[in-house]
Amino acid sequence: MYTVVRCSNCERCWGIMGKTRKCPHCGTAAGDDIQIVSIAENASELQREVALANMPESLREEMRDKLPKAIEINENPSATLLFECIRIAAIDDIVELDRLAGALRGKGITIAAEDVAEEAISQGLLIRRNDDTYLLLQ
Repeated sequence: MYTVVRCSNCERCWGIMGKTRKCPHCGTAAGDDIQIVSIAENASELQREVALANMPESLREEMRDKLPKAIEINENPSATLLFECIRIAAIDDIVELDRLAGALRGKGITIAAEDVAEEAISQGLLIRRNDDTYLLLQ
């Protein structure tokens, strides 16, 4: 569970999980006067809620319908979906972990990119290169 809060100093919003120490925008220490704006169930929903909260009030309702809905979390993805993420991340058959992590997040997959890459190596789909990248074999 995430909470969207507003800084009492700069009026910008951000998301927290648990307690917060200071505003990431202006560095003001967060105290008891911090305003709770909304609650989000997952990180995808949090991103949407923070974007809406930081938008001018006159645009919020219009943009609420236009912003993408939260990505559904997929905790048990199929091998086909994982391979699709690897293909999305590959540029000229080279896969970098940060791109793979982004592709996984985009599909709502919570498995770490390193774990997916290691499994793909064991299945003969990737080969690890010397520079922390992977070569896609198929």
